[in-house]
Amino acid sequence: APSTRAVFPWRTVEAMALGVPVIAADSDVVREVVVDGGTLVSASDADAADALCAALADALGSTTAAERLAVMAADRGRVFSWLEAADKIWALHAEL
Repeated sequence: APSTRAVFPWRTVEAMALGVPVIAADSDVVREVVVDGGTLVSASDADAADALCAALADALGSTTAAERLAVMAADRGRVFSWLEAADKIWALHAEL
């Protein structure tokens, strides 16, 4: 069953940073992290398994779709990189 209780979805962030197309269970925190870097499916329905299968089939059924998801995931994953964090800190120091 998909996890909906993660405090922070580190595995999702790591996958996105590697450019892996992400399909994740929808929750508030995952939605905030993934944004447009992946596909979210409801995990609370009785149809959760079917939704996961459909999302996987969509991602794997088209090379173009998989490549698009991979690029979007990598772009979103960079937001959580140490380099991005350092850039934000330097920018904050420059403002002070």
